Amino acid sequence: MTFLEQNVSVIKKLRPDLYIGLQNILKEKHIFNNIKEVNTRDGNKALIIEKNNKEFRMNSLYKPLNEAGKWADQYEFHNNNTLVIMFGLGNGLFVREMLKRLQKDAKVYLYEPGVDVFLYVLHYVDIVDIIQDKRVCFFINGINDKEFDILLKEDINIVTLSVQIVCNHPVYDNVFSDEFNSFLTVISNANKIAKVNNDTEKYMSSTLVNNIIRNIIYIRKSNYISEFIGKIPEDVPAIIVAAGPSLDKNIDELKKAEGKAFILATDTSVKYLLSHGINIDAVITLDPKKSMKHFEDVRCYNIPLFCVLEAKNEFMDKHKGRKIWFRGSVYMYDLYSKFNKKFPDYNSGGSVATAAFSTCVFMKFKNIIFVGQDLAYNGEVTHAGGIVKDILSGIGNKKLVQGIDGEKIWTRYDWLIYLEWFEEFIKKSKELNVIDATEGGALIHGTKVMRLCDAINEYCKEEFSFNKLLEKTPFTFSDNEYNKVAVKILNLGKEFVNIKQKAIEGIEIAERLLNSFNNLSGNNKDLKNFDKINKFITRQDAYSILDVYITNIISDDIQMVNKSSEDSGDSIKKKMRIAIILYRALIKSVDELMPVLNETLKKISFKTDGDML
Repeated sequence: MTFLEQNVSVIKKLRPDLYIGLQNILKEKHIFNNIKEVNTRDGNKALIIEKNNKEFRMNSLYKPLNEAGKWADQYEFHNNNTLVIMFGLGNGLFVREMLKRLQKDAKVYLYEPGVDVFLYVLHYVDIVDIIQDKRVCFFINGINDKEFDILLKEDINIVTLSVQIVCNHPVYDNVFSDEFNSFLTVISNANKIAKVNNDTEKYMSSTLVNNIIRNIIYIRKSNYISEFIGKIPEDVPAIIVAAGPSLDKNIDELKKAEGKAFILATDTSVKYLLSHGINIDAVITLDPKKSMKHFEDVRCYNIPLFCVLEAKNEFMDKHKGRKIWFRGSVYMYDLYSKFNKKFPDYNSGGSVATAAFSTCVFMKFKNIIFVGQDLAYNGEVTHAGGIVKDILSGIGNKKLVQGIDGEKIWTRYDWLIYLEWFEEFIKKSKELNVIDATEGGALIHGTKVMRLCDAINEYCKEEFSFNKLLEKTPFTFSDNEYNKVAVKILNLGKEFVNIKQKAIEGIEIAERLLNSFNNLSGNNKDLKNFDKINKFITRQDAYSILDVYITNIISDDIQMVNKSSEDSGDSIKKKMRIAIILYRALIKSVDELMPVLNETLKKISFKTDGDML
């Protein structure tokens, strides 16, 4: 077999998604005039890339293996769960030396900016061992590069930030300078979002999990977003109303869109909209600690609600209209999956406005209109109605960006993250037509800027009633189905108790292993039992709830353990110390959450004939 046949055969077997993307490209005839390899003095090869009439040598002509080893030695690969984000595969020598030094639990995001380089390597270099390495995730520009940003944001969190290594194949940053800058920007944005999410989750984790437990009862008479995909006519636009200061300019224009668009109000804007007599099709909320001041108008309790299980429980209790889950917690995803009900992959963006946008995209709206989406200050004003609510103070927390009128305007660092999120999403979704009818605020690149009255005249032409659609849509679970759901929910109480007991056993084993570390080879039974306990705990449905509760509480302690340096047996000792931190947190969380869970379980009742109470 040729190198190409060997490499592609392994890709087809182990990386089918990448193989699908490669198929059409591989059918073409490739002539690599700008890429070649030359022999080196130690019997290896050096890769040479020609670009802009200049040759770039990617490896040493003398000892490329020795060079790659020295390059890899500059990084600390001994940490647990190391996340390496590397720019450039080259001929594989540098990647291979790195993999030799990485722990088994590491993960490597390998981004290759030159698809022609990747194809050359497939044709003429044996990289089967790299393709087979489960730690490596391949992202090839022009093939599956769009997944890089999405998956990176999923994998980067406050724990992996502390053991993150960003590196590039030598010379690649010069050959592919524009792509390298984009690569660094994607990582920077992912890191910023991880830090913001961590701060938010630390602040909200306790409230968030308490809400999840209390709101489980609302699964009974609810729907989830997948049931509405493609159910709204394509010619009907979605109008997402946020509470930016520019909403004061055109709020009354929204009356002209009633019955001819899907008007989705963010929770912050709903009271203001109702005070102006706007008939809203639905409200969207996700904040676990949302102020009830936004829900003072009792009319909002009967409007259909797009929500999450983590949403403010006090509001969820008062809300009597239809509840529609636009995404689920891990627990909810798993629960619904057991009944063959799948949520779409969700990219939240971190705010209720970005969540509203994702929701409309999921529902296959072709035209989406923004109103009140300023993402910037109007003088000192932050929200419609002349409200000044600045969560951050100081010039260092603000940045000048381009406004829709071309003038510079001040935005806030969190708004800037949402602004960049919108721009990235819109750029990648070329089939979407996004109209910014905010009439003020920051320019969102990729949108069509229009006055709201003009947008309504152009896009709001078809009659539409979301309430009529809901009347035709039964709840997700029939009575008989919900009997089975209820059994699984009721089982959470038993799982909480079992997790606590296993955590106590796990601490005993971990401490015993640490105390007898020098004789670890004689503790195979303890190690096996330790692994069994881990598997038992993580397989429980309740673990996903407890995991949210403890992750950010223990993140600082885990970072300290990950960063510590030890000599022999470093990986195992770190694993035991992290396990003890985790188990103690699980015990504490069960003790704190059990009373709340018991109160909820009392409300989960049903009759054996299927008629739910």
